[in-house]
Amino acid sequence: MSDTLAPLGLRVGTFSALAVVVASPGISQTQLSQILNIKRSGVVLVVDELEGMGAVERMPVESDRRAYALQVTAEGRELWQRAEFAVRAHEAALFSELNPEELRVLRGLLDRAARGARRRRGERQ
Repeated sequence: MSDTLAPLGLRVGTFSALAVVVASPGISQTQLSQILNIKRSGVVLVVDELEGMGAVERMPVESDRRAYALQVTAEGRELWQRAEFAVRAHEAALFSELNPEELRVLRGLLDRAARGARRRRGERQ
């Protein structure tokens, strides 16, 4: 995945953050850190990187002068579309040897693993 995203100037972390901002316009950096399960200081670095690329912008939140709402820019939306296409092609190649039933089983197993990880995180919080 890293090799797929590198030509676009993205890393897995910046791709993930961009995906969340595209899907959740106006999300705060704190919410983004919770969704990505990384420290707020780490999110600041990721957002700085995306902002430096012109992909997102920080907008002040009127009700909280310390908070910023994140918005994807037109350039960021175009980058997202190219990245999403590249990732889908990467996944298609990765799973090309699996038949539909094997893909269904794999997705089910991955969903179960993700649910277990979320439960464990919830227990530690």
